[in-house]
Amino acid sequence: MTIRLRSIRTKVLLMVLAVNACTLLAASAAFFFHAMSENRTRSARELTTLAEILGQGSVTALEFDDAKVAADNLGQLRGDANINAAALYTASGKLFAQYVNPRAPETRVPAQRPTGGVEVFRENMTVLVPVKSSTGQIGAVYVDGQHDAAQWLRDYLVIFGLVLAFSLGFGLLVSSGLQRRITGPILAVGKVARRVMESRDFKLRAAKTTEDEIGELAESFNGMLQTLEHEIAERSTAEVAVRTLNAELEQRVEQRTTELAVRTREAEAASRAKADFLANMSHEIRTPMNAVLGLAYLLANKPLDADALDLVRKIRNAGRSLQTIINDILDFSKIEAGRLEIEEAPLHLDGVLDNLANIMGTNAGDKDLELVIAPAPDVGGELHGDALRLEQILINLTSNAIKFTHHGVVKVGISLLERSDTVARLRFSVSDTGIGIPLEKQAHVFSAFAQADTSTTRRFGGTGLGLAICRQLVSKMGGEIGVISTPGKGSEFWFSLPFKWVPTQSYEPMALSKLEILVADDSDVARENLALTARAMGWSPTLTDSGAAAVDQARSRWQTAQPYDVLLLDWRMPGMDGLEAARAIRRVMDGQTAPIVLMVTAYAHDELLKSVGSDLVDGVLNKPVTSSSLYNSVAEAMRRRGRPTVSDRPETGNAQRLAGVRALVVDDSDINREVASRILESEGASVELAENGLVALDWLSAHVGAVDVVLMDVQMPVMDGYQATRMLRGVAGLADLPVVALTAGAFKVQQDEAREAGMNAFVAKPFAVDELIGVIQRLAVPRPMAAVAPADAGPPAPANGGVDVIAVEDAVKVWRDLAVYRRFLAKFARDNADSMAQLRQLLDEGNAKQAGALLHKLKGSAGNLALPELTRVAGRLERLLMDGGDVLAEFAALQDAFIRACAAIAAHLAEQGAEAPPPVATAQAPADKARLKPLFDELLGALDRDNPDLATPVLQQLGAWVPDASLAPIRASVEDFDFRRAENLARELVAELK
Repeated sequence: MTIRLRSIRTKVLLMVLAVNACTLLAASAAFFFHAMSENRTRSARELTTLAEILGQGSVTALEFDDAKVAADNLGQLRGDANINAAALYTASGKLFAQYVNPRAPETRVPAQRPTGGVEVFRENMTVLVPVKSSTGQIGAVYVDGQHDAAQWLRDYLVIFGLVLAFSLGFGLLVSSGLQRRITGPILAVGKVARRVMESRDFKLRAAKTTEDEIGELAESFNGMLQTLEHEIAERSTAEVAVRTLNAELEQRVEQRTTELAVRTREAEAASRAKADFLANMSHEIRTPMNAVLGLAYLLANKPLDADALDLVRKIRNAGRSLQTIINDILDFSKIEAGRLEIEEAPLHLDGVLDNLANIMGTNAGDKDLELVIAPAPDVGGELHGDALRLEQILINLTSNAIKFTHHGVVKVGISLLERSDTVARLRFSVSDTGIGIPLEKQAHVFSAFAQADTSTTRRFGGTGLGLAICRQLVSKMGGEIGVISTPGKGSEFWFSLPFKWVPTQSYEPMALSKLEILVADDSDVARENLALTARAMGWSPTLTDSGAAAVDQARSRWQTAQPYDVLLLDWRMPGMDGLEAARAIRRVMDGQTAPIVLMVTAYAHDELLKSVGSDLVDGVLNKPVTSSSLYNSVAEAMRRRGRPTVSDRPETGNAQRLAGVRALVVDDSDINREVASRILESEGASVELAENGLVALDWLSAHVGAVDVVLMDVQMPVMDGYQATRMLRGVAGLADLPVVALTAGAFKVQQDEAREAGMNAFVAKPFAVDELIGVIQRLAVPRPMAAVAPADAGPPAPANGGVDVIAVEDAVKVWRDLAVYRRFLAKFARDNADSMAQLRQLLDEGNAKQAGALLHKLKGSAGNLALPELTRVAGRLERLLMDGGDVLAEFAALQDAFIRACAAIAAHLAEQGAEAPPPVATAQAPADKARLKPLFDELLGALDRDNPDLATPVLQQLGAWVPDASLAPIRASVEDFDFRRAENLARELVAELK
């Protein structure tokens, strides 16, 4: 336990006493050990002398063996009370005579002579002295005497205690005198300090009694008190002034608060109006713009003359410019509001660079400049980050570079700065040979609505938001951005970003790692970049700067029997262009040459194909060249020449990028559905269409597994995309189906609502084709097409006539006789006319065994008759029944598939003039109010507009939940064009169902 000493007086006193005590203890200890040693030595000497005297007196008794005389000699010790015992031993060690003091009867004399010498015990001491005569040692004398060391120690401690008490008392007197001279003044200063603290009276002063350090302490303390007194007086004056001001400020604040509350309400109302206006205008602008850009994209892929194609391209460029301006404004608004989110997902630099090349290649195509994209560095693993935002930054910087560069080079570069166990930091740069930026303006180019000078906007256009958005995005992604520029020479915009790095097994892109290629390009930068890209893939490039040099080089290698594997020729070169060089190479070497690939800009692609001699080349490589595009072009060219090709690296080009993908497009706009359908089909996808969420939900519920991805508009009549997606996630087999939200609204609240509804991605209209395709490629997993069944039937809205639910061609391969096949189709329809009603009854009764047998029979019959949709749905329900699942929830899908199958059979037999099967007896599913209400609303709206084309499909959809007897009068009234009667019947039916 630590005692805390607060008093200097106590500390001084204890120090003096401690010094005295320690000194006395040290001296006493030394004296104690010396005295104890002297006492022991003296006692031993006395006993030894006494033993020697007894021995001399006992010589005669031992010589004559007279024990009596010996005993008498020993008996003389009776007068010495300090002797406990004595004994005389013969030369052989035998006890000869002994004496024991009667006052110490417990003392024992050893029967045999001890070993000898002096032995000290706790309360006694023994000595053994030899007895000698003229003939030698004749015996020994043993004496046991008292030696009470404990008593001696007690006496010594009493004396020591008295001395210690005297010493401490004397030290106490000395320390008391010191305290009056040393600690007294210090305690006096402390007492004054305590009084000041308690009374807050800073006028008190400590008395100065000495001229030493203690006196200086008192003087300094008094000076401090004087300073505090002065400052407190000034503070009191200031506090009075502050209180006066506070009273005035409170009145002003209250007044300002009232005014601020009014203005805040006005600002919030204005902000809400602004947000609503932006959302509405975004939707209203993006919806038609999506159609314009989509149609322009489709039109550009049609065979058009040069003038028409030029107009289409101008339309697309103008639309993209408008889209960029709108996106910049909306992105900047989201950044300013702090609502922009950064994603983290696997990121492929090659894909980002390919998208950049595809988008920026057309922008650079109508200028006399070279756009060069350097190959991505090998990071030795997989990067994770926001690919969309990275691409947005690169597109903004590259677009700016192209805008401000009339001729020369725009180069995009990437390098690996550093890499740790979990993070890789990359540096991106976009350099140009444009107008440059003055040094004094460089600090402001990343500010919103700022450009190098006021004339820049008039000359080049733009909002001045692009670089501000880049700076904000780079900052949110944890990076840095900057610019290096010289007016008249160009600029370099750079930024560095950290990415999460995950080690993966390296990918070997080439099966033939030693391709010899010849590169001919008059641009030094483009030529060196091609060489760098080729070397990164393990190829060995030879570089030339003209077509004539390429011909000479190819001829030289041909003559040495070491021809090039591939020749890459730029089309537009001074002197001999690439096409002329290709013609010369084919002519000189009689056509037996390696594959020839011409490099052109995006705009010159079609012009090249129309040129004379274009059939001499084996491939066309659009600029700017990326690793993937170079790889794919070389692979395709070598394939056409019948040469060994490279390994099956995934292509990132545009051709058939969605091959094998099955998509459902849901949009209430006919033109948007058509645009999306044509774009997706041009990329190799198979597409189904639906005009609202309810139609899509019904069709998907009946065709589980029929599509790989759903493109869902979010604002639609009857049922919007949010509600449709939420209900979709509750359907068995559709919970994980990718859903992409397509909307003209691009605000964070809409994106959040899409995510909450269960949508997987969000694409704003008007969508960029490459962006949409990239999202589909990321989400959709193409499934191999069924070996027997053709594509599933589309949603109910398009009239399919039953063609899609019967695989007639596959059936002919099996049945061989079409007439027999049709006969069995009719028999199937007749035999199973009431199968749905029977199955529903069995399920309601819980008779799973018979229900399973009926399902199995239905599935087998449908499979033999090439009814793939019905086969699939029946098989799914059979498995669900075996697993103990909720079959009733899926029964509507089976009934829908069965109705369509029977309708298709009837239509097919009617076309062949055969007898139609009897009508199907269906089991009505329990009415679902969530589904029925929007359908009845749509039906009443169609009847109110006297539109039978809108009413008929809705009546068909209602047939899955409402008995046919209830719908028949309404259907008849529509057929008779008595819409008022049909409307009244529909309202009565709604009331009845409620």
